[in-house]
Amino acid sequence: MSLPGLLGRIAEIAGEAAALNLARELGGQELKISGRPGGKLARIVGDEAAAAIADAFGPEKITVPMAHLRGQKGRRAAAARMMAAGATVTQAARACDIHERTAWRARADEPQPLPLFPEPADEA
Repeated sequence: MSLPGLLGRIAEIAGEAAALNLARELGGQELKISGRPGGKLARIVGDEAAAAIADAFGPEKITVPMAHLRGQKGRRAAAARMMAAGATVTQAARACDIHERTAWRARADEPQPLPLFPEPADEA
């Protein structure tokens, strides 16, 4: 997965897992970058990754992008994953805090796998 913008830069510095964890935990929020072991950033991405991010960015304040991990898109994606795993629309909507209509749309937007062995066409 290629992350855009600031998250992509963080992924290059500290790894994709660190960037994704940061977006999940603090997406849409401001963060003062600190490489201090045990600090807020280090608790999310780990001490080594936090130190690498702090070295690259310095002690500045950033707004962590949400990407597709938080907000409405994140809830829709989570609902689609739940339904693909067998949850009902109602269960997914309730668990992801979205409207059932939104869950239906998320389900419709998910690509459906093609059958491995398609049924032969009837020849008339």
